[in-house]
Amino acid sequence: MIPSNLTEHSLQKTLDAAAAKTIDRKQEIVALLSDEQPRKSREVEQSYRQCIWWEGCYYCQDEQQNWHQVKCFL
Repeated sequence: MIPSNLTEHSLQKTLDAAAAKTIDRKQEIVALLSDEQPRKSREVEQSYRQCIWWEGCYYCQDEQQNWHQVKCFL
């Protein structure tokens, strides 16, 4: 599993709601990371079910339905 920040409970619920209304962006973040962080790219591909973009960050959901912050652009 990728060492990342497990998001707070309130954000978990917000991301669940957002994911229901948006497209899966997992392949987008995998491609983005492939050049700069190939190992992390492979881990995202293997470890997470889906990813979304929310307020400047990519968040990905694991098999236990927990969201993790993967990459932010500030």
